[in-house]
Amino acid sequence: MCRDRDNYHSISVRNRVFSKLGDLTKKVLPGTELSRAKVVEKLVNDSHSSLNANEAINEIRQQRQKI
Repeated sequence: MCRDRDNYHSISVRNRVFSKLGDLTKKVLPGTELSRAKVVEKLVNDSHSSLNANEAINEIRQQRQKI
C-alpha cells in the first residue's frame, strides 16, 4: 500500500499518550470504535474549530468596544 504524501504525515507520541488514545477509540463517538488516527483527527479538528470560534467572538467584542 503506497501512501499519498500530500495527504498524510506521521507524528510520534509518548507511550502514555498512545495508550490514552486507545482508551478514547470507543469514547469519542459512543457506539462507534475509531482508529487512533481518527481520534487524533477528530480531537484536533474539534479543538481547532473551537479556537477559531473563540477568536471570532473576541474579534467581534473588540470591534464593539471601539464603537
